Amino acid sequence: MEVRRDPRQFLFFIILLLLINSPEPQNPGFNTRSRYDEVIDREWEQLDILNRTIWGDFDAKEKKWLNVTGLREQDAFTWDVLGDVKSRARERMRGVLGERAQGWLDGRNPEGNKETVYRNISGFVQGEWVQSPLSRTRPALDLLNTTGHIHMESQLGEFDRNLTGSHGMVRLHLTEVDGRQRTDDNRTTSELKAKVVIGDADSWGDNWWEFSLNGVHYPEFGGAVLTTTSERFAGIFALPHLQLSPHLYTSSQELLNRTIHQTIQNQLERPFPVWNPWSSAVEGAAEGVMAVSHCEFILYLQEAPVQFLDRHGQPFKQPDVDWLEHEIRYPTGANIPLHSQMAMDMVGFSPDCGFVFESKGPPDFPPSEAMHLLGSKSEEFNNDAKRSILAFAVTLAVQLMFIIRQAKEAATPSTRNRISFYTIAMMALGDGFMFLALVFLHLFLGTSQLQLYTIAFLALFSVVLELRFLMDIWTVQVTEQMRQDRQQASTTPPSPQPPSTPNPPATTPRAPPPSSDTLPVPATAAQPQTTPTPSPPVILAPDQDDPADNEPLLPTTNNPTPTTPTTTSLRAELGALYSRYCFLLIVTFFITLQFTTMRSTARAFYFNTLCFLYLSFWLPQIYRNIMRNCRKALRWDFVLGQSLVRLVPIAYFYAVEGNILFSRTDLQGLAVLAGWLWLQIVVLAAQEVLGSRFFVPPSWAPPAYDYHPVLREDEEGATMPIGASAPLTEEESAESRSKGRKVFDCSICATDIEVPVIPAGGGGPDVQGLGGLTLQRRAYMVTPCRHIFHTACLEGWMRYRLQCPNCREVLPPL
Repeated sequence: MEVRRDPRQFLFFIILLLLINSPEPQNPGFNTRSRYDEVIDREWEQLDILNRTIWGDFDAKEKKWLNVTGLREQDAFTWDVLGDVKSRARERMRGVLGERAQGWLDGRNPEGNKETVYRNISGFVQGEWVQSPLSRTRPALDLLNTTGHIHMESQLGEFDRNLTGSHGMVRLHLTEVDGRQRTDDNRTTSELKAKVVIGDADSWGDNWWEFSLNGVHYPEFGGAVLTTTSERFAGIFALPHLQLSPHLYTSSQELLNRTIHQTIQNQLERPFPVWNPWSSAVEGAAEGVMAVSHCEFILYLQEAPVQFLDRHGQPFKQPDVDWLEHEIRYPTGANIPLHSQMAMDMVGFSPDCGFVFESKGPPDFPPSEAMHLLGSKSEEFNNDAKRSILAFAVTLAVQLMFIIRQAKEAATPSTRNRISFYTIAMMALGDGFMFLALVFLHLFLGTSQLQLYTIAFLALFSVVLELRFLMDIWTVQVTEQMRQDRQQASTTPPSPQPPSTPNPPATTPRAPPPSSDTLPVPATAAQPQTTPTPSPPVILAPDQDDPADNEPLLPTTNNPTPTTPTTTSLRAELGALYSRYCFLLIVTFFITLQFTTMRSTARAFYFNTLCFLYLSFWLPQIYRNIMRNCRKALRWDFVLGQSLVRLVPIAYFYAVEGNILFSRTDLQGLAVLAGWLWLQIVVLAAQEVLGSRFFVPPSWAPPAYDYHPVLREDEEGATMPIGASAPLTEEESAESRSKGRKVFDCSICATDIEVPVIPAGGGGPDVQGLGGLTLQRRAYMVTPCRHIFHTACLEGWMRYRLQCPNCREVLPPL
């Protein structure tokens, strides 16, 4: 007997191996504390330099340098471009605010005269960037000289985050840091953090990067300056010298003196070392000596004023932005007027790599082509995410309803035998993947955790129901396969065996068998005294078929039935199916997580392929219809409903611009996926109308009984059914023969069937035409025992019993 190993042990071994080999976030172990003390001392020194310097102490054109990492002459950064970049940022600021921009730069605007911009810009904006004419192309060796690790970086060949192309996409996730310690007394400056996702469309594979920046925000007029910070560039300490005016220098210096001092104090109080609290790495890991060198970034942002719109979409003046922002953040139920999206202009600069880039929009580009960076506040984005999650919950509920109705419809072995196991398995695999994604999606969104967990429960309930349905389908199909194997084994002629000694006859007297030439014993005659043998009970199968038609009955006793090897093997196979399902689901989920960090081209190819394979769940059903020559395996409301509700979430991510995952829209890809799904539905419909093998050559499929044969009057075909109706007169017979039809009796509905019949001499209706016998023969069904019925009558009968209604002969599955 074959010994099956438990696959769960192998799965546990794989998970354990991944945990053992996963890298742990650890710092260099050699002299860690002393090196950490050096980092803290260097931060105190740079903070002291920040306190003692004034505006104009740092100017590369005037050969004025500071003893701050990245601001020294030997660091070889392209600081000579900084002046032109500041001029470009001031120009973009004047393009947004007009003549008021210079007043904000000089600090001359009245205290109560604020711009109609959001004071808290927590949210996201996204758009396109273009390369600026101010950019400088630096050779690779020149870039390596700025790292201080030439021997290591020369083997890598390129910098990370190096925007060498002419355009690309960019998205900023902004977080306004609340708290009194992160703003000044008058809230004229506040601390700002941003996560940037930027891509280079001209790079190989459409590469993209993700990193963090820290800086200051000026809520009164919507300006902001952010920078990265690393061991090569102390950007947060040099931030005041990157401002656009002396007034902004003073404001940012006062704020940073306090916030940096508090951050260093927190570093000393922590039990574990924090090497760089302002690290540009998204995960917050320290950028040590062995880290890959990357380009540093400095961003200048300017928020555009908020425009209020009337019912017709026309702007009108509504200066109370503070009330609008408070109502969005702390809703009281008031009617919020229509307003424009949060919009920003951006100018970016890399001091070490030398490139300069700007957001794409007016006046350099027409508004129809690009409008700089557009987005929404965090509260509005969260509301949109909740509405999207609610809509997704509705699709899950509808999907669950269709699954329940189909499971109720397939309540007999005959109907379950038609359904493809792999079709339902692909749906269950997609729902399981959806469950895992919903469980971890709140880590990406940062909100709606309760709603996501609720929808995840619906997805899990759908998975459990589909797995139960799969178990029922698999049990019926594997039982039928075992029965067919036994029948094939019984029909195989046995091999010759050596003669054996016959057993002696039994001593128990038996009654002589009745001979054919004698009459049976009268009922009144005395019967021999024999021990009565109880007859075995007749047990109906789940599909109400006579068990004698499937396999012989064995006499039952009062002894408990032991577990047979067949039952044990079935349970082992069922457990193996569940293990394979879980293993395939986990592997697919982890592979998907890996592809989310790859280049845009590879990522798009993977997700397009994954969606294409997922939406191919009707292919196994089409294949099973061909191999078994069966039709009507699934309800049409199930086919259409499942196709629609499973396509809706994919269409949301492919067609909606501001979706919750910020995925790129791809209308062409969506059209291909929808067309592929629609093609499968058309094939299923054609199989039901024209036959399951209408497009397959006979040699490609195994032989199967055809319930819709072409009836001929010749005796050689032997296809003429039994049980014609009452004999016709000569006139009626001649008229029926001229029309090529014959009338039979349906014993199920007790009505006549008029079917086309090809005369023995040829002629008759066209067999090949779609309007002839090809469609007309679908109205009747002929059994192997040559009984004829209406198609609807016999199909309804065969849903419960695979027996002929007349002679009780076993019928092949439909």
